[in-house]
Amino acid sequence: MTMVDVKAFLKKYQGRKIKYIPNSGNAGDSFIGLATLQMLEELALDYEICKPTEIFKDETILYGGGGSLIRKYQGSKKFLLSNHEKNNIVVLPHSFNDCDDLLTTLSEKVILIAREKVSYNYIKSRIKNPDNALISDDMAFHIKNIDKYKNTSCVGACNVFRFDDELSDSNGHVEVPEDNKDISIDFQRPMFMKNWNLSDDTNTQVKKNLSIATDNVFSYLSKFKEVNTNRLHIGIAAALLGKAVNLYRGSYHKIAGVYDFSMRGRFNNVTYHMD
Repeated sequence: MTMVDVKAFLKKYQGRKIKYIPNSGNAGDSFIGLATLQMLEELALDYEICKPTEIFKDETILYGGGGSLIRKYQGSKKFLLSNHEKNNIVVLPHSFNDCDDLLTTLSEKVILIAREKVSYNYIKSRIKNPDNALISDDMAFHIKNIDKYKNTSCVGACNVFRFDDELSDSNGHVEVPEDNKDISIDFQRPMFMKNWNLSDDTNTQVKKNLSIATDNVFSYLSKFKEVNTNRLHIGIAAALLGKAVNLYRGSYHKIAGVYDFSMRGRFNNVTYHMD
């Protein structure tokens, strides 16, 4: 298994111009995006944030980490299929599921980083060059400047469960507690939304949106001693804050895999529930 330190891996891109495509989605994806920007800036990489609808040629592209390369979602697949032949692309730590059509098509100019073992073994068995399959922790584990959320007086427990099944297009509701608040959706903020009080460059605008969504998540979780969730990045955020976390499985291997690869034995405050 080819494990990589993603920070050391990205360091080799110093001195190059990079197109960074954040993976669009809910507040959890904003959390991933902000942690990624913090690392790019720490490494002093020359990056430009771009939209996933753009077509490039002869560029170095970092595609944001997340969980969008599964059957239900098409946006990330479309971007990769439109850009893989003429650009050097790195897909940052992702979960992959049921996307053979993409994996068997991608050129050898694409490096895929999984964030758990099931995805790693899957992509390694499907892509043309197995050496282009790597594995590393989810980018969210690299978030910085969260100590300010740890000193808040906190009480009780909160329930943060998703209503939809990621492997189903029916969006059928699952059984969740009555006092549930799905903050991944409630605090979702469009990544490319215009902030009128800021300079007009895309990097500044997007970073502000990522920061606001992430701040809302951490501020909310900081109020509680215990967090119950089947949202992966709510579980990660709560774990990083030192909360007592009850993390429940999802509809495919994503949550179990990330828990096993990045949290088991490292966060004793997290209990994973298989049922």
